[in-house]
Amino acid sequence: MKWNEANLEKEFSGRLVTLRDGRQGIRGGLHCTWKDFPGTDPVMDMVASDDTVDRYNECIKQDGWQLQNFMANPVVPDCHDYSSISKVLGRDILPADQQVAGGRLGARVLFAVENPLGNLAYKMVKGGFIRSMSVGFIPLEWTNGNESGQPDRTYTKQELLEKSIVVVPANPGATIGAALKSGAIGRKDLTELHEFLKQFCSAAPDTTSRTVSAGENDVRTLQFVITACERWTR
Repeated sequence: MKWNEANLEKEFSGRLVTLRDGRQGIRGGLHCTWKDFPGTDPVMDMVASDDTVDRYNECIKQDGWQLQNFMANPVVPDCHDYSSISKVLGRDILPADQQVAGGRLGARVLFAVENPLGNLAYKMVKGGFIRSMSVGFIPLEWTNGNESGQPDRTYTKQELLEKSIVVVPANPGATIGAALKSGAIGRKDLTELHEFLKQFCSAAPDTTSRTVSAGENDVRTLQFVITACERWTR
């Protein structure tokens, strides 16, 4: 099956999201391994898992990645959030001809450690507390499985638009608390990040209001993280 708006809506209606260029596509997590890159710069290599079947009972053929639009602006944000420069964790400096190698999608992330959020991401990746990456892509061609034992869907051509890292996980108190306890990050890292994100708020967070800006949500999240992690820093 090939891409057109009708096919996309029919096949993926419940999963469609707006990607960074405004088009509709889907996102999915990649199990991956992170490795140090030789040198003194804050760079980590990511190698994604291959075309094994994922939790949606789907698989992605790695030789089907279309990379031109991603390589035109290979920034790596936090959790697919392109709304603010505060969310830019780094950029992918892996050359286009090395992005797919050995049947695997990779990345070489130069972390923006001048950004406290990028610094936190680098330290948590290096310390082993972030073990995944998320991609956003537009399915261009795919086949549906019709026999027992086949994946429900196999992507054979897909346009990559986004690579993202999730810095604050679903359980931030536990994960960041463990990172603090191990020494991978310090309380100072969280304090600096908290102060940095406050610059992007139009006003102090109003805890009585249900309508908040993205920046205010950032600050509330970090306030929760710091409070939840206090027991690790006493």
